[in-house]
Amino acid sequence: MKFRTLIAALCISSMASTTMAQDYEQYVERQRDLTVLAAVFGEMHHIRRICEPRYEADVWRERMKQLISLEEPEEQVRNQLVAQFNDGYRQAQRRFSGCDRRARDYAAARAAQGEGIVRRLTTSLEQEQSFDQGPLFIQPQTESLTVNE
Repeated sequence: MKFRTLIAALCISSMASTTMAQDYEQYVERQRDLTVLAAVFGEMHHIRRICEPRYEADVWRERMKQLISLEEPEEQVRNQLVAQFNDGYRQAQRRFSGCDRRARDYAAARAAQGEGIVRRLTTSLEQEQSFDQGPLFIQPQTESLTVNE
């Protein structure tokens, strides 16, 4: 009897550690995506400010603020994201002093890369929040209630 209990405990422990490892890998991948996205936002902030100052002066900075607000990261991660945004801005500033075809093409390529990252990030959230695909989801019955008077 004790042997069976020990085997069951080992199986449960093994499944839990596998799940925790997968969760950690997903967390690390998500943090990597967020870091790259922050740098893209910083680059876009500089390029779009010099190319479209009238329409996009602070659009990308506001998007970065929104990202941080939505993510609610712990302080260390928040600081890292802000640093990446600032680094991206400074790199773009060194690379593009004015708005030309090169700057516009670079911005378009980085925007496409950022879009892919956003898609990955939101897809993983949608999968986490998709309750109706699990085996325990109970579909409510829609029966109308009639009251006889």
